[in-house]
Amino acid sequence: MENKTLYAKERQDEILNLLDQNGRVEVGELVNKFSVSGSTIRTDLRQMEKKRLLTRTHGGAIKILQRNFEDIPITRDITPAKRAIADQAVALIADGDSLMIDTGTSCLAFTEALISSKKKNLRILTYDLQEALLLSDNTNYQIQLLGGGVRNGFHYAYGEEVVQQIKQYLVDKAILATTSMTVAKGFSTPNVSTATLKQAVLEIARMKIMLCDSEKIGQDSFRIFAKVNEIDTMITDDQITDTTLKDIRKQKVKVHVAPIHH
Repeated sequence: MENKTLYAKERQDEILNLLDQNGRVEVGELVNKFSVSGSTIRTDLRQMEKKRLLTRTHGGAIKILQRNFEDIPITRDITPAKRAIADQAVALIADGDSLMIDTGTSCLAFTEALISSKKKNLRILTYDLQEALLLSDNTNYQIQLLGGGVRNGFHYAYGEEVVQQIKQYLVDKAILATTSMTVAKGFSTPNVSTATLKQAVLEIARMKIMLCDSEKIGQDSFRIFAKVNEIDTMITDDQITDTTLKDIRKQKVKVHVAPIHH
């Protein structure tokens, strides 16, 4: 790929791959690898540090070491992996289902795929404002928006009021997302109130479906909200390692692996 002109996102993905392999990168080697200027590489590293993908050092960058933190949604992309996972999740939905949809970009990708799918007669429960608006504008589904405090910058309602509302319902399927996941510790998220919402959702669903792209696997965050064996189905992408896949399946969890279409 050295002789090919890359888009910034592609170049940054390559930088992340190098960090995974070597633990550190230097500006000089990246300039040579991508045939771009030092200022271009430094801009890439600044943008990636802002997204907490790496830590800049004098002359380069190192792999980030701290636990996974949240980025506000405006800094997140709906990646090809998330779209592939969303398509697999929609395939598990039947006409007439009642659904609880969690918040986050993976769940937003699911919502968009659901709208395109033309599934019929769905009843949908959510605390995510953006998902509710999209569904109300583009479908005739029955939508129930749960209300409470709105978390600034994140487009969803949270708090004890929302938790109590969730407990009044029962749904066929819950679609959940996570910030981080390890086989040993389970699914985790940086925000305590978000974890509490997710735990409430798990309690009301007959079938629990977790959307988890492979980039989140092997990391952990501040608050665990579910062990791996507390969900029924996990959908990930084809970058998951064979070892991790086997370890998850040992937990008696169904795993669907979605091929990424670039």
